Amino acid sequence: MIVVRPTIVDHYNMGIIKHTLHIICSTFCFVNIVGNMIFSIITDTKVRASMDADSYCDVCKIQRPAKAWHCKKCNACILRRDHHCFFFSRCIGLRNQRYFVLYLAYVFISMIYSLYYNYYYVVIKFEDQCMVLSAFRVINPFLRYVIPELMGIKDLYMMFLFINTGLAIWSGGLFYFHMMNAVRGLTAHESRKEFGADLDMVKRNFVSVFGVKWYWAVLSPFADSTSPDELDLKHQ
Repeated sequence: MIVVRPTIVDHYNMGIIKHTLHIICSTFCFVNIVGNMIFSIITDTKVRASMDADSYCDVCKIQRPAKAWHCKKCNACILRRDHHCFFFSRCIGLRNQRYFVLYLAYVFISMIYSLYYNYYYVVIKFEDQCMVLSAFRVINPFLRYVIPELMGIKDLYMMFLFINTGLAIWSGGLFYFHMMNAVRGLTAHESRKEFGADLDMVKRNFVSVFGVKWYWAVLSPFADSTSPDELDLKHQ
């Protein structure tokens, strides 16, 4: 934002409308990333009280509903436990899965967005020099013996571009994996098994994760969109 954007704006003579649009889009993504990350961490996903269910936890001494499992790291039973996120140090379950999946979605979008900017930034910095040659020098260090040049700042730019590309692929893979599990109604553990899903089931699972007001939830982490499954648990 501080280094790349001003260089691109000055070089390509972006108009005020296009420049403002990019600022709005980047701010929108930033707010959704930070907001969904915070809500993923602070949202309580524990089984708060014993319920009428067949499964019993010997550690928590409570009856728990289906797909609720005990997490040793959290030392609690988690409603519809998907997995324990080491990055957030928090279990992902019924109440915060929406925030986690949308966090991954906006991280992926932002990585693609930044890759677009970083690519043109590197193009500007290389000017008439060969980007392909520098790319091979970064990928294969042995080429430095063939082309005896010290690693310069432009090679560092290329390295950051490769890192950006790798993070975009990685975040996209994570989002695809967890989004597919969400619409199929599966946890990360259950995803190893084969499950079929028709269109109606996909819709129900989507609403179950993102809530009845999912159309607002995907736009803002502050939207009030309660899951129907959570409402059912409150009536038990």
